[in-house]
Amino acid sequence: MTFTFVLAEKASYSVTVLCSALDVSRSGFYAWCTRPSSAHAEQDKKLALEVATLHEQSRRTYGSPRIFRDLRAKGIRTSEKRVARVMRSAGIAAKRRR
Repeated sequence: MTFTFVLAEKASYSVTVLCSALDVSRSGFYAWCTRPSSAHAEQDKKLALEVATLHEQSRRTYGSPRIFRDLRAKGIRTSEKRVARVMRSAGIAAKRRR
C-alpha cells in the first residue's frame, strides 16, 4: 500500500523524501518495483476475468454465492470468500431488488 503511494507520487516528490516520510526503505521500494507479481496474484487476475464474465452473463444480478456455484460447476476450484474478495476488489456487485 505504501509502495503504491510512492509510485503514484514520485512524479511530484523525490523517492527519498516519500520513503522517509512513510518510514520505508528506498531499497525496499525499488525491490518492490522489480519484483514479479506472485502466483496467487496471477490466479486472482484470471479468476477476476472469469467472475466478470459470469457476472455479465447473469445480467449483473449474481452475487458471490451464485458466482461461486457457477465456478464450481465449470470445474474451477476456489472458495466463496476468495470470490467475494475478488469481486470487491474488481468493483463487481450484484444489482439489488427494489
